[in-house]
Amino acid sequence: MDLMNPPRMGMDLWNSLPPSWQERALGLAVERTIGVCDGVAGAAGPWWPARPVVLRKAFHRELGELADRLGELVLRTCLRRARTAGELQDVLGLPDSEVPMLRRDEPLGEHLLAASRPDVVLASGKPKFLEVNIEGAVGGTVQADLVSRRFLDLYEQELPNRGFTTPPSAVDARFSQIRAQFDHEPTVAIPLYQYGFLAGATTEDERIDRHRPMVESARRQGITAFPCPWRDLHNDDEYRLFAQDRRVDAVLRLFFTSSQPSCDGLTALIESARRGTVHLHTSEATCLLSNKTVLAWLWMDIDELPPVDRKFVREHVPFTVIAAPEHEQIVIEAAAQPDQWVLKPVHGHGGAGVLLGHIQPAEAWRAALKAAMDTKDHVLQRFVRADELEMTFLDDRTGQLHTQPVPFVLGPLMFDRKISNVFVRHGAPGGGLIVNVQQGSVANSVLLAPS
Repeated sequence: MDLMNPPRMGMDLWNSLPPSWQERALGLAVERTIGVCDGVAGAAGPWWPARPVVLRKAFHRELGELADRLGELVLRTCLRRARTAGELQDVLGLPDSEVPMLRRDEPLGEHLLAASRPDVVLASGKPKFLEVNIEGAVGGTVQADLVSRRFLDLYEQELPNRGFTTPPSAVDARFSQIRAQFDHEPTVAIPLYQYGFLAGATTEDERIDRHRPMVESARRQGITAFPCPWRDLHNDDEYRLFAQDRRVDAVLRLFFTSSQPSCDGLTALIESARRGTVHLHTSEATCLLSNKTVLAWLWMDIDELPPVDRKFVREHVPFTVIAAPEHEQIVIEAAAQPDQWVLKPVHGHGGAGVLLGHIQPAEAWRAALKAAMDTKDHVLQRFVRADELEMTFLDDRTGQLHTQPVPFVLGPLMFDRKISNVFVRHGAPGGGLIVNVQQGSVANSVLLAPS
């Protein structure tokens, strides 16, 4: 496919399905939606997604190709400034506390593109990448697989066949990538991070049970994986990592280390990671590529790029610039035209600290811009007037269905530079404009249609 001239096609095919089929499917949702979303963080009530998003296979493939191309461009822009993880950390000005497991001598290279889940919106049908999220510690793999599989099972059991399929499993894709790193059956620990979303899990046993899809996927691929409390992790005299008496070959780093409270188990993992005695999926060097500064670098370097790459950036990456004194004129423009800009911290996740100019009081917006200029740790990004998704919800307070347009973000889950499932986040009735599960948005997934 020509990435510079991708086919323009409708994203969600739900409303193209026969009305009678839609009616029966939504009727099933009244009885079964809560079961479909069981254990899925961000899909809880009172508003439950009553259906998945339906994508064409061709659109799904296009999304993966575009996401992979973006990752390659991001890596190249970082390589123009650094050759090792430590050099890149220094250029970004990132404190050690944010990347405690970083091996500073790790070379930058294509291995850092092992996992990603960019944030994608559509503007008149064209994908726009708001963030790159090149990082193993991104949410949505289990949730996306569960929701798509459960919706498909429900439809196959109860409705005429429409030829739907689920995307490739994101969980399987992750563990396949881990297995390829070893010439023996590895033992993989999955620490029980205190922060992160495990819906409905209030006890340690429930938290462990929520990891079962990962454990089962690992087993199918010749991996021994197990969730473990932090208290079980410790080092031996050679700084190898153990979980109780089991030697650990690899650790699944599902959440950001800096958000985990200090404990002996975390210290043990940090010591092993920094000495290279345990494999991480993924190393903390990957999260450096997720820093929002890299999008500003893409635009800073745009005149140095080949024409095909310049076109890609202009079409698919909103204009982004570091909010710093050297870009004072743009900051002045943003102060005068708040409806055109978004202010984002360069490092962070979960939508924390993101300010949409058009909903900020004028004085607060100007103050935020001034503070950003002083700290130089924010970017300004052109506001994208994104397409909305007409979604149907079950209101668990009334048992009634409600349909309305909502903002949405597609998260193509990329492993080994190939697309697997797609983690969808969208607004709910009465929700805000920042589409993130940690900001109250709803989690969903996709099914693929044959055409």
